[in-house]
Amino acid sequence: MIVEFSVKNFRSISDLQTISFVSTSLKSSKENEDVDKNNIVPYGDMRLLKTVGIYGANASGKSNIIKALEFFCETVSDLPSPESRLSRLAQPFFYQNDYDDTESYFQMVLIIEGKKYRYGFTVKKNSEAKNNPNVSREIITSEWLFGPKNVNQGKYFSRKNLEVDKVNLPGNESIAPLEYEHTLFLIHAASYNKDICAKIRNNIRGYITSKFGTRSDFYRFHSIRQIENDEMKPRFIEFLKSFGLSYQDIYFKKDDDSKETNTYPLDKLFVTKKACHDLDKIVTLNMQDNESDGTKKLFDIAGLLLHAFNIEISGLIILDEIDSNFHPSLLTKLISMFNDPEINKSNVQLLFTSHDTNLLNPSLMRRDQFYFAEKEENEGTRLYSLAELKGIRNDADFAKQYLAGFYGGVPVLSNFLDDININDDGALGN
Repeated sequence: MIVEFSVKNFRSISDLQTISFVSTSLKSSKENEDVDKNNIVPYGDMRLLKTVGIYGANASGKSNIIKALEFFCETVSDLPSPESRLSRLAQPFFYQNDYDDTESYFQMVLIIEGKKYRYGFTVKKNSEAKNNPNVSREIITSEWLFGPKNVNQGKYFSRKNLEVDKVNLPGNESIAPLEYEHTLFLIHAASYNKDICAKIRNNIRGYITSKFGTRSDFYRFHSIRQIENDEMKPRFIEFLKSFGLSYQDIYFKKDDDSKETNTYPLDKLFVTKKACHDLDKIVTLNMQDNESDGTKKLFDIAGLLLHAFNIEISGLIILDEIDSNFHPSLLTKLISMFNDPEINKSNVQLLFTSHDTNLLNPSLMRRDQFYFAEKEENEGTRLYSLAELKGIRNDADFAKQYLAGFYGGVPVLSNFLDDININDDGALGN
């Protein structure tokens, strides 16, 4: 499970910002005691949250927090390559001097098999690449891995450019020197070291990061795989029924001559339902033509969720703008599933952004599960938890107080006609 993720100097994020899944010592009100019981996973002397949501005005930087974590996981999952793939991470904060020559910082703290590890790196654009196309466009300037050793947390390796201190890394003798400045040592060492480095990489790579904001079909294969499996299909249909979609059957028509065997277009997906005017009559509907965007999105996410809820390792699902095309009641149901230990058996975590204030409910999530993003005077994103704010009751009407501006993270609006000078004839004045 993820303990926390930190990022600095990335897109709209100037100063170090951290999103934490560690629960605070606060307790929910007596009528919401089950929220504390269900939403928290004990891990030794730690208590970790299953769900965290980020709120804030448009352009406040919510999605940049999401992008930083998603790009971090994807980069660690990449295979070593002679070409740099770090351009998505080397996006420093624009409003600063010499921004192209600054380092972007990323770090994750995670729990693996009950032990805590801390891994991170810094990346920057390579100024030499402007005049020399044969060098890396981006470079890793530092990298580190710390983990449990005896009693205290010890260093496994640290890196500065291509120089790596790996004396404390088990099996370091078999690891060849780094060849490229853009290659992460963790990925490089995992090819040789099947113990620590491979374990860290495989766990981060095992996190299920989703792309529903831009490509909802990216994980559709999970749903297709389940409806094509006779044992898994009934559970999948029951899962959709819990969201109000009462299908009798779902099936996918494959094209025998299709060369794109890994694509699953919705126009090849069909569902059957009982006709309301005649229960003995079965109606067949095409998912692409006859169902709503919300239903299509739910189909795409259903297989991913069922897979994540039942895998052996605890993963992470990232949903940017989770409320897009989803009814508030459906969203509440979805969040409740993540927090339900009977459903979410693998303790998969969810990080989402939203504008839907229906989720700002103390009967659904705790104060430390809500974060807010807002822009500071220097245009940088500031991230803070509702639990950090003083004087907020645990049973307060979070939604009402948020919309009233008590917590920040809301847009600053003004009257359009007050901002301009309009003459009597309707023309703009000086």
